[in-house]
Amino acid sequence: MNMSSINLIYFSPTHTSKKIAQSIGNELGVQVINEFDITKADFTSLESKRFDNELTLIALPVYKGRLPKEAIARLRMCEANKAPVILVVVYGNRDFDDALLELKDLSIELGFVPIAAAAFIGEHSYSSEDKPIAHNRPDGKDMMKAKEFANRIVEKIKSADEKLVEVPGNYPYKEVPNAAVMAPRTISENCSLCGICADVCPVKVIDIKESVVTNAEECIWCCACVKSCPEDARIFDTPFIGQIKEMLFKHCSERKEPDLFL
Repeated sequence: MNMSSINLIYFSPTHTSKKIAQSIGNELGVQVINEFDITKADFTSLESKRFDNELTLIALPVYKGRLPKEAIARLRMCEANKAPVILVVVYGNRDFDDALLELKDLSIELGFVPIAAAAFIGEHSYSSEDKPIAHNRPDGKDMMKAKEFANRIVEKIKSADEKLVEVPGNYPYKEVPNAAVMAPRTISENCSLCGICADVCPVKVIDIKESVVTNAEECIWCCACVKSCPEDARIFDTPFIGQIKEMLFKHCSERKEPDLFL
């Protein structure tokens, strides 16, 4: 295995998966870190890409206990030839359910060999000042856990341990219910039409015209636009989202810690 470099592949609308991926990569002691950000819809970095005997890390968020369909489709643009891979999912302090198993199965299908896996916690997309859910995570303690994870990966590689990592999860995977048609809205009096929301949207459903226009049918509820708006003009305040936020705040506020699998 080539341990002089690592490939980081991440889908990270609100930057938590990116932060964890970079933290682990920086602690592995490699000379070169190649990053493949597949968040934006117009990315081209993975198209027809083939990974051979080089270490790779894939980090994806968890949406409703599963992997984002958009991220799966983008990962399928590449293939591997028995390249060792580290698998990471990042969830909002509820549960990662079957997402890590789904990522393991997908990586094997693409030709990777999963040698390590982890589930980290990131601030929930619906977290707000009045209803904080994993606020400001990953934090310092999470970064220390990422360092520990990286050190254990290095030890495993040095020991020539080639066994596939075992991860929790069930198959068939958790069924994801059909999503209602809704999206964050814009408070027009606060909006400067700067276009940041449109730029960060991973599925390009926001257009800036005389006002902000959102195609709710294609919105994936990632809340990248909400988290990135410098004027706090984007909000996701439908009654349904309010119910989910209240449930998460009530039942998922107690701090969870990352799970490591090697």
